Amino acid sequence: MSTKSLRLLLFFLPVLALAEPDPAAQQKQVQDLEKRQRREEQKIDQAEEQEKIKLRARERDELARVQRETNAAVTTATAGAVATGSLSAYDPAKFAQLKFAEDEVHNLIQNQLGPELTARFDRDRRALARKYALERAKLEAPSAEGGDDAAKQHDTALKTAELNGKFQEKYDDLELEQAAEEAKVRFSHTTKINEAERDLSAMMAKHVLDQSAKGSAAIYNPAADPAYAKLTAARDQARSDLETALDELRAKFASRRTDIDNAKEDELAKINGG
Repeated sequence: MSTKSLRLLLFFLPVLALAEPDPAAQQKQVQDLEKRQRREEQKIDQAEEQEKIKLRARERDELARVQRETNAAVTTATAGAVATGSLSAYDPAKFAQLKFAEDEVHNLIQNQLGPELTARFDRDRRALARKYALERAKLEAPSAEGGDDAAKQHDTALKTAELNGKFQEKYDDLELEQAAEEAKVRFSHTTKINEAERDLSAMMAKHVLDQSAKGSAAIYNPAADPAYAKLTAARDQARSDLETALDELRAKFASRRTDIDNAKEDELAKINGG
C-alpha cells in the first residue's frame, strides 16, 4: 500500500468508526437503560404497596364497625325473643340496612378508593415507560454519520420517536380517564343495585316473620307477591343500567381513540414526506 493510500485510510478510520457504532457498546447502553427503568418501577411498586396496606386497613376497620353494629342488633333481637317469646324485636329493615352498609364498604373500596389509588401509580408507570421508550429509540436510531441520506434517516427516526412518545401520552391519558369514568359509573350504579337488594331482603324477611307470627308455616311464595316482582324488576333494571352505561362510555372513548389514531397517522405522514 502506498504512503498516500495509508494516509487516506488513517484519515477516514475515525469517520468509519462513527458511522458504524459498536453493537456491544450499544447493547450495554440498552441494558443500563433497562436497569434504571426497572429500579424506578420498583420504587413505584413499593410506594403503591404502602398505600394498599393503608387501604386494606381502612376496609377492615369499616367492615369491623358494621359487624359490631350487626352483633349488637342480633343481641338485642335475641334478648327480645327470649323475653317475649316472639320475634317482634327483630327488625328486618334494620338488618337489611346493615347488610347494605357492608356491601357499600366493598363498593367504596373496589369501585372508588381502589381505582383512585391504582390510577395514581399507573400514571407514574406510564410516564416512566414513555420516558425510557424515547431514550431507547434515540439510542437505537440510525447513525447520522455517512452522508445526507444517513443524516436524514437519523432525523426521521428521532422525530418519529418523539411523535410516538407524544401520542402515547395522549393514549395513556385517555385510558386513565376512561378507567376513572368507568369506576364512577360502577360505584354509583352498584349503590343502586345494593339498595334494591336491601329492599328485597327486608321485604322477604318481613313476610316470613308475619307468617310466623300468625302461626302459619314460614314459607314465602314470591311468585304470588306483586311487591317481589316489582323489587326484583328494580334490581334487574339497575344491573342492566350499569352495563348500558358502561357500553355507552366505552363507545364514547373508542371514538376519541380513533380521532387520536387519525391525528397520529397524519403527523407520521408529514415526517415521512407523505
